Amino acid sequence: MVDPDKVYLMTKAAQFEDKEQKNALKTVSFRRKDYIFYHMLIVMVSATVGYAMLVGMVLFLVIMANDLLVLNVGEMFLILAGVLLGYAVLLIIYYMVSHKYYGEKHVKARQEVKKYQQVLKQLSELVETEEKQGA
Repeated sequence: MVDPDKVYLMTKAAQFEDKEQKNALKTVSFRRKDYIFYHMLIVMVSATVGYAMLVGMVLFLVIMANDLLVLNVGEMFLILAGVLLGYAVLLIIYYMVSHKYYGEKHVKARQEVKKYQQVLKQLSELVETEEKQGA
């Protein structure tokens, strides 16, 4: 006879294995702090490359539009300060958003793995009780 509780637990375990197992187990294999740091590092490098490309394109367009662009030292310093301030603000924003996002993602993955482990434990207990009753 088929036990509906056992079928239910097996179905829940199979759903987790099909949909979420790869990402959740991969995420949980890192400590939360390391997982967040690793992904924030990737985000910061990507933001730096993107910002450098944007500044380069703007600089190229300004130079192309003004054939005889001559700036004194004070103006160059002001432009450099603006670029660095923009970069700092961008990194701070990316830092805060990515820290929150990847922290929540790790917590959610950990919760999913715990649920999965509970389902497996319940399933194991059902199998053990069936074996004891059958023996």
